[in-house]
Amino acid sequence: MKNDEILPQIKPRILIGATGSVDITLLPQYLAAIKATIDCTLTVLMTQPATTFLPASTVALYADRVISGEMPHDWPTDKPSRIVADHDLMAVLPATANTLATVACGGAPNRLTTVILASTFPVLFFPVMGSVMWEKQATRRNINQLRDDGYHVIEPMWHENFDVSLQRRVGHPSLPEIETVILLLKQHLR
Repeated sequence: MKNDEILPQIKPRILIGATGSVDITLLPQYLAAIKATIDCTLTVLMTQPATTFLPASTVALYADRVISGEMPHDWPTDKPSRIVADHDLMAVLPATANTLATVACGGAPNRLTTVILASTFPVLFFPVMGSVMWEKQATRRNINQLRDDGYHVIEPMWHENFDVSLQRRVGHPSLPEIETVILLLKQHLR
């Protein structure tokens, strides 16, 4: 190679796992901020429940690529081992109690959890759930197991909103500020 030749810079490849939490409606804001702040390739892997809250076609407006569904005909391009090989970091944003429990037990019933189980890169979980679920011993045990297994479980930010069904304000663990998520992604890309 000559001294004047410049090797192309390889952009970090970030994979966002999106699960079926009501906070997924905030995902476009997070994706837009990530793309504006980090020069990266951004892929979103959505579970089927996630797509019931937010269509994959909407998410595609904010990411370089969206993978959703569990159809076998998608596996030539979206096989879990290929998805792992094509990424440097994963953030599960938001992470439901169900996803945390499944991964803590080593389960892989869908493409997202299969990719997590097959991951060779850092995986960050951003839990979102009801406050009662968050405080349950089973949830605490699952979080401890995930951390023992080398995953990064990020403490959520508490959010209050009016619960129509309960007719009162309630607090629950929610996604941290966008700036916090971006900072954590940058730290784990090093």
